[in-house]
Amino acid sequence: MIIGLTGTLAAGKGSVAEILKQKGFLHLSVRDFLTKEILKRNLEADRDNMVNVANELREKNSPSYIIEKLYEEAQGDTIIESIRTVGEVMALRGKPNFFLIAVNANPELRYERAFSRASSTDKISYEEFLSQEKREMTSDDPNKQNLKKCIEMADFVIENNESFTDLKNKVEEAIKSFHKIGKRKNYISWDDYFMSIVVLSGKRSKDPNTQVGACIVNEDKKIVGIGYNGFPKGVSDDVFPWAREGNFLDTKYPYVCHAELNAILNSFGRDLNGSTLYVQMFPCNECAKSIIQSGIKKIIYLTDKYEGTDPVIASKKMFDSAGIKYERLVPKEKEIKIELE
Repeated sequence: MIIGLTGTLAAGKGSVAEILKQKGFLHLSVRDFLTKEILKRNLEADRDNMVNVANELREKNSPSYIIEKLYEEAQGDTIIESIRTVGEVMALRGKPNFFLIAVNANPELRYERAFSRASSTDKISYEEFLSQEKREMTSDDPNKQNLKKCIEMADFVIENNESFTDLKNKVEEAIKSFHKIGKRKNYISWDDYFMSIVVLSGKRSKDPNTQVGACIVNEDKKIVGIGYNGFPKGVSDDVFPWAREGNFLDTKYPYVCHAELNAILNSFGRDLNGSTLYVQMFPCNECAKSIIQSGIKKIIYLTDKYEGTDPVIASKKMFDSAGIKYERLVPKEKEIKIELE
């Protein structure tokens, strides 16, 4: 189990870490990591340098850089103390058995605790204490501190206004709740996942009438090729026609590469033998030839819109002859919402 600790300044994250250490947890701290970095630079280990060096490391590398470096040291049950950015929380959310505890307390009590520690970062006035915390509470920059959002993202929030015994009881309660959580149940299936990528890829197509995506997945469930319908590289989609009717050379049909062919071509020479092709519409006879030649052994499609037409009949005859399986997917999820912000 990996437990991250976030929360307001001097709320008691260190005390929670001590309680967990007594339970056998390995303790890793962002504060300790930054202190070492600051001393290497011959700087004073005060809060301003803590914040500035942390922001610089995140901006130079990634929003989750410090946490990722600490995670490399994690062994078994581990505490990672002083998580302060949304990027750090999101990076750890992708790790197995990660839980986030937020610690809070009344500001006057927190200042008393900070002052009593008498460390170089805590020898400040109450007004400075509040000012520093305000600076770290919110930010639109993922590289910078956003304690407010981190607290909102926590799996368990501890209000540490009472005794140490009360704090220990709340930590016990948090641990028990984490053991009960288990893994998430409502995750999407592999088929829905890959078909969602297919549909999303189709959104890149410039075709005003038909947008189709395709995705090739190997036997290890790894994506090895993605494509969508469009003109070949270097052929201007502003100059060449998108029409569906008229003289053959004045329509899109002589020029467009279908999604399946583009996915194969975009696989960059990867071995496609035994792989599965996910595609929105059943492949035409021209794409079927490339699919067979590439070594793809299974096709999963959403719709057979042109069933009964000569190109699809020819495809199925070739697939059957080559021993390639094909099946229509009935998605478990009718809609998957993607939020980019």
